[in-house]
Amino acid sequence: MNEEYLRQAVAKAKEMCAQRGEAFDLRLFITGVSKRAVQLSKGYRRLISLAPNENPPYLDLALREVAAGKIIIERGDYRAIEQAERENMEISSVND
Repeated sequence: MNEEYLRQAVAKAKEMCAQRGEAFDLRLFITGVSKRAVQLSKGYRRLISLAPNENPPYLDLALREVAAGKIIIERGDYRAIEQAERENMEISSVND
């Protein structure tokens, strides 16, 4: 894991929490980034551009997505998240 990506992602997550008037929750952040890394490992679409032949570890990629503001980690309705995951899996399986 790239520590600079981690620093940038934590700073962005704290900024987004402050904008929503919420306290930063490190456990929620870790869980969210880990979940996104797992999604990427399963073939979910990247939300940031990569240089040609760049193949970063999934955790680094997830941190970069958070730092870019493409991934918002917040408490939410897990049923909605599960539905979105099912839809993404259905779409990816049709395109394979």
